[in-house]
Amino acid sequence: MTIILTIAILSIIGTTSAVILFFVAKKFYVYEDPR
Repeated sequence: MTIILTIAILSIIGTTSAVILFFVAKKFYVYEDPR
């Protein structure tokens, strides 16, 4: 059960980080765009 819980937590953290990085990169791209 501990291994499953650990995998679940790591998956949630990874997905959350990916979403945050995606929005941050998108925001910076729009912000740096001169047009």
